[in-house]
Amino acid sequence: MVSLFLSCTAKMTKYIIINMSYFGNKQEGEKILRGAYTYSRNKNIYSEEQFELYREKKTLSYCFYSEMLSRVATGELLTIRVKYRFNNDYIPLLVDISRSLGGQDVSEKYTFDPKLTLINYTFTNEDGQETASISTNPKFYITSPSTASSMLSLRSKKVDASGKNFYTFLTSKNMWEYKEEPSFKSIVMQRHAATTENLKLDDKNLQATRYKLSEGVNDDDEGGASTDSLKIWISQHMTVPYLIEATDGTRIQIKYLNNLERD
Repeated sequence: MVSLFLSCTAKMTKYIIINMSYFGNKQEGEKILRGAYTYSRNKNIYSEEQFELYREKKTLSYCFYSEMLSRVATGELLTIRVKYRFNNDYIPLLVDISRSLGGQDVSEKYTFDPKLTLINYTFTNEDGQETASISTNPKFYITSPSTASSMLSLRSKKVDASGKNFYTFLTSKNMWEYKEEPSFKSIVMQRHAATTENLKLDDKNLQATRYKLSEGVNDDDEGGASTDSLKIWISQHMTVPYLIEATDGTRIQIKYLNNLERD
């Protein structure tokens, strides 16, 4: 499951970073956060993410807009855009993911129907469209290529600072072609300490909450703990991560994070 958080970045290890484009002004609501990440493996930067968060008072919801642009070794441009809308309970309402590379265009769309507790999923590529209706519990989360919105589940319930916290995520293996219907997986989040810690990134000292993310298996279970885990340092701003480190040398680090919320 941990690999699913990095699956999209792993596909981009041969890509060369290019300058990010700016978002347009079509978003609704008040912009309250903006920021960017650098993605690297073994100290080699291969991509960058730029994001903005809007608060929509009319619909009592929030929406992340994220964009990743990279140039592949062949010279083609990879574009990934994510729209992640969620309500005041931090439950996803709409997740729209688009990928473009050369002549390939693919989109995945998740729409939550709270009355029926159903997630309507649509995958579209040049071969056509596949759809699915997926039953869910009232509390669920959806993985996407965006780092900015990846830890929203932590705001949905009180975190046990001394124990393991289990969360259910809907994940997809459909990248450029349809393979199978998205399925639910579980993860475990363990808080490193009851208080925040100082995190030094470049020349900045930041206060962050450190977590370990692993598959939905307890460390005390027979067979031992999975070595496939992530270290995550989370900010106080809508659980936007400051830093993610994986055991394979992948590192996702905040480049800048601006709090634009009005007092």
